[in-house]
Amino acid sequence: MKKVFITLLAVVLAGMAPLFMVFSQDKNNDAEAEFIFRSQDRPEYKKNVSLEQLKELQDTQNIALIDVRLAEDFALDPILIPGAEYKDPENISKWVDTLPKDKKIILYCVKGAWVSQKAATYLNEKGYDVSSLNGGLRDWKKATNK
Repeated sequence: MKKVFITLLAVVLAGMAPLFMVFSQDKNNDAEAEFIFRSQDRPEYKKNVSLEQLKELQDTQNIALIDVRLAEDFALDPILIPGAEYKDPENISKWVDTLPKDKKIILYCVKGAWVSQKAATYLNEKGYDVSSLNGGLRDWKKATNK
């Protein structure tokens, strides 16, 4: 009787295996869709551009310039570098697919530190040609007296 029960249990569990795989795949997809921007992860992205390089790129190439300051930082000072558009980095997984893959993307935040570098790391992993602006909006404002 014990052997019959074990065999029956093995057959039932084997039949349920595909169901477990579907649930685990959905969980992985949800984790991807729900990228948590505010975490302890602070990557140091090495592909950065200076203000001078940004100016040259703007003059010679069709780039996408994106302000990725946190929403509260943007609300305190909603000025944009000319040619830029604002995108909330905490929703990056929702807008990543709207970006052009055929353009160089330059991101900036307040200081060019963890926010733009974390966003750049994420976009780089998705296959985009992306750089972070050294010094961010702070250095741009100093250089342009804004």
